[in-house]
Amino acid sequence: MNDIFSSRALRSGIVVLALLCCGFTWGGKDKCTEAREVAEKIAPETPAPDRAEAEEKVRDLCPDGGSALYLRGVSLEAERKTDEAIAAYRSAAVKDPQLTSANGRLGLLLLARGSREEASVLLFEAVRQKGDSRFARALADVFLEGKLYSLALNQYRQAQPSFPTDVNLYLGMARSYSGLGDQGNALGSLQEALRLQPANATVHLELASLYQDQSRYDQAAAHLRQAISSDSGNANYHFRLAQLLELMGKRDEAEKEYALTGVQRTVTAADHLKRAAKYEDAGEYALAAAEYAALLVKDPQMGGVREKLGDAQLAAGHDAEAIAAYEDALQKKEDSSRVRYHLGMLYERKGDLEEAVRNFAESLRLDPVNGDARRRLADIYALRGDLPLAVGEYRELITRQADNPLNYLRLARLLEKQRNYREAVTAYDKALSLDPANSEAHRSIGFLHLHLKQPEQAEKHLQEVLKLDQRNSQARDTLISIYVKQKRYGDTTTLLEEDAKLNPESADSQYRLGVMYAFKREDEKARQQFDAALQLRPNHARALNALGKLYLKQGDREKARETFAAAKKADPDLLEPVELWNKLSVTPKKYAEKKKSHGAKHKATSKKKASSKKKVSSKKKASSKKKGSSKKKSRKSNR
Repeated sequence: MNDIFSSRALRSGIVVLALLCCGFTWGGKDKCTEAREVAEKIAPETPAPDRAEAEEKVRDLCPDGGSALYLRGVSLEAERKTDEAIAAYRSAAVKDPQLTSANGRLGLLLLARGSREEASVLLFEAVRQKGDSRFARALADVFLEGKLYSLALNQYRQAQPSFPTDVNLYLGMARSYSGLGDQGNALGSLQEALRLQPANATVHLELASLYQDQSRYDQAAAHLRQAISSDSGNANYHFRLAQLLELMGKRDEAEKEYALTGVQRTVTAADHLKRAAKYEDAGEYALAAAEYAALLVKDPQMGGVREKLGDAQLAAGHDAEAIAAYEDALQKKEDSSRVRYHLGMLYERKGDLEEAVRNFAESLRLDPVNGDARRRLADIYALRGDLPLAVGEYRELITRQADNPLNYLRLARLLEKQRNYREAVTAYDKALSLDPANSEAHRSIGFLHLHLKQPEQAEKHLQEVLKLDQRNSQARDTLISIYVKQKRYGDTTTLLEEDAKLNPESADSQYRLGVMYAFKREDEKARQQFDAALQLRPNHARALNALGKLYLKQGDREKARETFAAAKKADPDLLEPVELWNKLSVTPKKYAEKKKSHGAKHKATSKKKASSKKKVSSKKKASSKKKGSSKKKSRKSNR
């Protein structure tokens, strides 16, 4: 019987190994759904003890699911480890697409990094699936930046009940109303924001702009003075008030405000330019922008100053002001490839891809050798799914920059998306000829060869990936899958041993190596690996199941039964330990009943045989008596 269980254990082991290599994970739907519900309630601001409790619950319910990865991301975000958190959230979203909080949290982090395009997609999906006010609040800001005022307003309204005292939310609503031309509701939102924070300088500035647009200059000036009272050293506030006072005809008051900004109205244009250059050299871009703005007030027709103003505002991080300066330059017929490129970059950052494409294309018309503009244009085409246009731009880029491996790498990926695999392989090969140590190129072409059912070429490139980056788990797992299919168990073992050494804290890595040892009948090594996995995670159901089969193979039925029971408890949905435990628990009783039944049958058969023998012997006796009587009668008659 042990031989039967041994062969079953080996077959099961290699099946499990193959499944693990392909990314298969155990765990029932119900348990992982429950884990998802627990995880969705946790955020970085959740108290640490509550996070720890949730992590423990999820480990018990669905340790290999997306919820565990999501909670890992939450902890990393709480520790301000943004890069690691982003990676964890990405993995969680891939593992469990229904885990909407993973998309939402990832969107928030990417938004903070300026990746508005990707962030908006993730946040929109999270809001669509879950309607979480946090994500709606962030998505509203993205829509507002993209001048999608109606969409922004819808999201602000959805988030408003959860953020009743958020001044910035009311500011966003006011700007959305203004964008739609609804000045009345814009004023109402600003007044609500002012009620919440009477000294908020930004609210006063917004009100000043609104009143100035309505030619209500006195009220505008009053709000500008309120903003100055909250931050008297802010040169920009004084400058805005000076411009307004000059518009109102109050030149003396305007001169005083200009003086407070450091702008000397009596100096020459050359003095403004010298001071602006000095500020730029010192990294004081906001002050440089103030000098350029003052120069334009003095001489609105001076050429080239608007572009310099746009550059200074861009360097200062004032994107909206930079766009305004560059657009003003275009209106004054001060067009150039550089202005168009900067405008394209700013609109791309805002998420306004149509304007970005228009400006990048115009930049290339004015200067066809502008590689940065062409690369950004190609990337936008690819993002929008316009693959032929993207491929065309990269081919053109390669004709001008044939020695850049990144251009070939990006072209190869686009060709692969078009299913033009032959040319994609050629482009990958070219990228590697220019940069042989590019692990990403090796990884990409390796997977492409695998897709084309060319495992030998795939293996060569994936091995190069591991030489360059031994921690690349994706390349390692794919190689393991290739080796298992080719029955190269020695190579498989080597990779699994390396994985276990590189990941000593990973219970799965120790377990997978144990499965390989068990398959090769190296039982003691297998037992050590299963023990190592269980030390890291005592409720590792698969390791308990595998250890139970080892005990069964060795004839220790009691230990095997106990271990299968533990595996059954750790994961009731893992069927194999349940079946084996049931057999071990029921077999002795059945065997006893069978033996008893067999004994009773044997006894009954013996009695029956004995009875039959007696009947036969009595029949024989009767027959013999009858024959004897007949003979006697015959003798008498003969006489």
